[in-house]
Order: sequence, then structure tokens, then C-alpha cells
Amino acid sequence: MESKRKRAPRGYASYVTVLTLGIIVLVMLLNSYRTSIRAHAAQKEVTLRIDYADKEDEILRAVVNLTPNRAIRAMTHESDATSASRNPLRWGNIFSDALDQVNARESVATAMLNNFGLQDARVANTGDTAFPNVNAVFDAIEPESGYVAPGIGRSLGAGFPAPLETANVDIINDDRVFPIISRQKIYGPLAAGEVGLPVDEYPEFNLISFPEIRFSYTEPGQPFVAKRNWWAFSLDLADADDHLTGLDRMERDFIISIYEIPSQLAISAEAFAILGQHEDGSMWENASVEGAVFATRAKVEEGMDLSRISGRRGLEFGDGVKIDSKAVASDPFAPGVREKFEIDYGEFLPVSLASEAGRAAFLPINRGPDFFDRYSHSPETNTVSPTTWNDYSVGAMQCAMRLDVTEVAGEFDKTPTELRFQYFKGGTRQSVDISLIPDPATGLPPGYIYCCDEDEMVNFPYPVDVAYGKNGSYYYEEAVVGDITFNNARFGDPLVGTFKAGYFKPSFPWNVSLLHEEKWCIEIYPERFKKFLELLGGDSLAVNHSVAVNVDHRSNADIAKPSIPCAEHDYGVILKECADLTSFTEGFSLVTNLRLYIADDFNTATIPPPAGSGIPDPFYPPSSLFAPEKRYGAETNPLRLKIGGQVGSLAGDTGESGQKVHLLDLRDATEADMAHDRIEVNLTQIRHPEALPPITMMNWLIMVEERRAEFYVAQSP
Repeated sequence: MESKRKRAPRGYASYVTVLTLGIIVLVMLLNSYRTSIRAHAAQKEVTLRIDYADKEDEILRAVVNLTPNRAIRAMTHESDATSASRNPLRWGNIFSDALDQVNARESVATAMLNNFGLQDARVANTGDTAFPNVNAVFDAIEPESGYVAPGIGRSLGAGFPAPLETANVDIINDDRVFPIISRQKIYGPLAAGEVGLPVDEYPEFNLISFPEIRFSYTEPGQPFVAKRNWWAFSLDLADADDHLTGLDRMERDFIISIYEIPSQLAISAEAFAILGQHEDGSMWENASVEGAVFATRAKVEEGMDLSRISGRRGLEFGDGVKIDSKAVASDPFAPGVREKFEIDYGEFLPVSLASEAGRAAFLPINRGPDFFDRYSHSPETNTVSPTTWNDYSVGAMQCAMRLDVTEVAGEFDKTPTELRFQYFKGGTRQSVDISLIPDPATGLPPGYIYCCDEDEMVNFPYPVDVAYGKNGSYYYEEAVVGDITFNNARFGDPLVGTFKAGYFKPSFPWNVSLLHEEKWCIEIYPERFKKFLELLGGDSLAVNHSVAVNVDHRSNADIAKPSIPCAEHDYGVILKECADLTSFTEGFSLVTNLRLYIADDFNTATIPPPAGSGIPDPFYPPSSLFAPEKRYGAETNPLRLKIGGQVGSLAGDTGESGQKVHLLDLRDATEADMAHDRIEVNLTQIRHPEALPPITMMNWLIMVEERRAEFYVAQSP
């Protein structure tokens, strides 16, 4: 008998298996999905951080470009006249314009979308924002308020540069709002110990460390002569949208600086300079260059050996050029050249362009021909900075003393008939007009001028030589000043029984003469200024340390504006009695827009170097000569020429290859090129502010650097 078995429903075991496996697979899928979501979130955060970091870097570069422009505009005429002229110069607007300049307010530019016909596209970028509140992105470092914390008037603590100081309260207040550059900002007690030299001796320019950038103006970390203006701020581009992106970032602290750098290199050429070769193709002879070189553009010819060189637009090397006595390829910027140099010699190749310095820009302050001429500029008023742009950047306007041709004989007769001399007395500028109209009196030496009849009194506010008499019989006195009565009681009677007269001849450290019997020139005698100013009661040569020689073409229609290049009918300046400048305790400078003839030995008397300065002997009073053209010799030509110090050019560079400057192509007074074998040139770099002359060219180095993390104020991300 067969047993009957109870049969289970079909598929029961399959259901359990499938359900179990399904749950396992689902869990795995969920885990995979969760891992993928986390990976996507992490990738999103990384991408956002990279995007914000790239944007911030571009914004900082834009700030570097905008800041010097606004600082210059703050020094120009009417910059403080209206809110329309003033507002663009504010830090808030500088930062806002930086956001616009790099298109940081949108991920894809509207113009680009329109060009591709995507104007209706929906941009799904949660970090795309208009930044209506710039202060949410930029703000002064804690606990300061506003956009920046200026480095002036107080120390901000560790990690910040040495602060500047000023007695001008307006500068302290305005520096929080605008980038202020002013000669009234100096180093004071707050910077003591943080700069290289005593601040009471060197308040304007001191020794500070060159920043850690690969720009070969000088070696990073080494002291150089400069003044550093700086402002500190914090930046966090993500902060405005963290509620949308969920991205928390710690704001970073930055310092933007404008280094004011007086020209101090062996060669500083705001031009396309040819180094190592004369225009006729011959190589430089008897020429040595110690220290760094800067040029807008430069072609370094074969055989040159330079310590370091930097440029703005381009550098080109010939075969066999050496840098610091080390061979360099003809194209120093070719891929691998600098890396190979660093491997071979264990140091960075000191050849660079300003554009390679990252968040930095180098700006030579070059006014071109305007640098030499005061009368090319109108007065500047209503400026945000108390230092106006022309006073800051025009050498002729910075000179303490001024000598101008103000009157001439007529429209077609350019004989000077009046000069105006200005100088400082008690800190106030004084002005004296000097007539040069000759008197036809007979028997007087050249240059004497009639002033009065017998028994009359004349007041001379400046030293003069005087004569008293008639018809070839005269008595003389030299270097008199004040009230002079021309009578027998004072002078004696040179011609009894004759009614006599008084005459004077200026006893000045200058003269008017004809060069080669055809060119009117102003002769300048620097060695005579000390006694002359003492007789005037003027300030010492520590104040009256520089002289500008110009012609007043603005007020007198009979005086033409000098041409550059100089024309033969223009006036000239002849420098004489200039070998011993030791009376100029702060140095001597001359600036003119006329052709300058150096007729005598110039600055050949030495003085002791400042104690502890490290300046080697022989040391000469620091001096500078600025003129559009220089000639060596006047009535006679020199047999040999020896030049030491620094040379430069303001010729400018338009980028056209034909406009080249050959710095050592020199001419004598007859316009002939001087034989190259009769020229010896030893160029050196200034390494101490004591060696700066009164008038110099100025350069700006603008850079942004991040404050080192160890100096941050503790803050939550």
C-alpha cells in the first residue's frame, strides 16, 4: 500500500532565496549609492575649493594692477574735488572693480553666453553670485573694521611689516579709505629695530628686506633701500554663499604693499637699452658693471658679465653672455634653461621679467621729458593725498633751488635779460628777480648795470658787486648786501668834480654767456652756492641741495619751450667749478630741460663714509645730473673721461625695435662722438640711503602676499 506524501507549494524556497538576495543587493546598492554621494560631495567640495582658490588668485592679481593706478589718481589734480572723482579711489571700489575685472561675479560671462546663443541657459552653479556686499568678501583684519587696516601710526603685531608714521592726522584717517602715497609717511620710533638703520637718521628711506619673489631687481631677503607702504585685509570669496554651497572656508589674511624704491641700480633704463655695444657696432671698452641692472627692454651683447638683470617687456642675450660669471643660454626664458642653471649652480638664475613675479608688478615712475621741466605742469589742488603727483614724480619740481630765464630781449633776440632765483630761507621759498640789461657806461668790466645816481640809496636783497664813479674812473666793493648809499663818504671820490653814478654786478653762483659765440647758456658754479646763501641769510646746503634750471615758456610768449632732442637755438646749461661738492652735506642734484655741458671735473673730492655704513672708500657726496642731453666739455673738449656711479635713461620704450638707447655713447661739446678708448666707466649699485642723491628716479614694486599661517588670529572656519 503506497504512502501518501504531503507536497509543499511550489516556489516557496525560491521566494526566500530571492528575497534574501534582493535585500543583500539592495543594501549593497544603498551603500554604493551612499559612497558615491559622499564621493560626489567630496569632489564637489574639492572642485569648489579649487574654483574659489583660482578666483581669489585672479582677484588678488587684479588688486595688484588696480592699486597703483588708484594711488596715482589720489595724488592728481581735483581727485578730492567731488564724490565722483573720489569714490573710485576707495578701497571698497578697488576690490569691487577687481571682482569685475576677473569676472568673479558669474561663472560664465553673459557676453559669452550670448555669443553662443545660450542667453536662456540655466546656470546651476550655487557659487555664482553678484557679491552685492563687497565687505562680505573683503574686510580689514580682525579686530579692525572697514576694508583694510593700514600700516601706519600703530603696530599690528607679529607677522606684519614695520609701520610708517606721520604727523598728518588726515593721512592716518584717509589711509583706511584710500591707498595714500605721500612723502609725509616716514619711518619713526614704531619701526625702530624692524628696519636696518636708525629711523631718526633715515626716516624716508631705510634698509628693508627685498621680498621673497623671483624678480631680479635684487636678491630675495637681502636689504635694499626703500620705503614700504602696506595695508592688511582678509579675503574669503566663499563666505557670501556658504549657506548655499555648504562650504566652510577659513578667511585668509593678506598684505598689499607699495614699495617706494629710489633708483639705486648700476643701470636703470626706462628704455630699450643695448648693453655691451656702441651704436657703431664696437664693444664696450674699459667698462665694468657691479650690481644689478634694470631695463624696460634690453639686448645684452656677447661678452657681457652682469651680476643680475631684470626687465619689464623682454630681455635678449647674445652669445657668451654670463650672469654672475656663469654661462647662460642665449634665450634665458626657454623651457629648462633656468632649471638647468639651478641644478648646475645650486641657485636661481637672476634673470627675470616683472610679469613672472606672481602677485607682483614693477612700475618705474617715468614722466619722460616732463621730468626735466617745471613749466610743463599746472598747479595741482584738491588732491586726496597731500603729496601731489607732479611734486612726487617730476624731478625739476622737487629741486629746492630754481633758476629760470624769465625775460629775453625780444621775439627774435633770445638774449636773456632777466633771471629769477628761488631758494629756501627759514623753510619758506624766497624769490628774487635779477635784471641782466647792460648799461652802456664806459670803463666798467662786463656785466655791470646802472642802478642810481650819486647820493641815492639802493637796497640789494642779494649779494652784488658794486661800482661808483664815471667816465672810466670807478671804486668797487664786492659781495655787498642790504642798503648801499652811492656817495663819496662810502666809496671815496674816484673823479673829483664830476657827478657820478652807481652800478652793480650780481655776485651769483651763475652767469650768462655765449657758447662758441652762438648759443646762450646759463653757467652754474656749485662751489659758490654756500657763501652766496650765507650772504642771503638762506637755509644751508643741507636744505638748498638741488637746483632746477628752466625757461619760463608758460608766462612769456617770447620764450619758446625747449625741444627734446635739443635744438641748436635752445639755451644750454654749463656746469663749472663743480669738482668739490663737499659743502653739500646732503649731496647735490641738478635738473634741467636744456642741454647740459659738463665743462670741469665733477664731484672728485671725497668725504669720509658714514661710520658703520659699510660704504667703501673712496666715497663722494651723492650727486645726480638729469638732462635730456649731456655733453662733456664746453669751450674745450676733454682728452679723457672717467665716469663712476650709476647711469640711466628716461627715453621710454614704445615696443618698436628701432628705438634703442646706447648708454655709453657720449659726445663732446662740438657734438662729436667721443672715442670709446678714451672713456672709462665703473658702474656700481647704491646699497645705503646715505648714498642717495637729493633727486632720484622713483620705482614702485606692488605685491600681495599672504600672512603666514602661524600669525593668524585664532578663528573658526
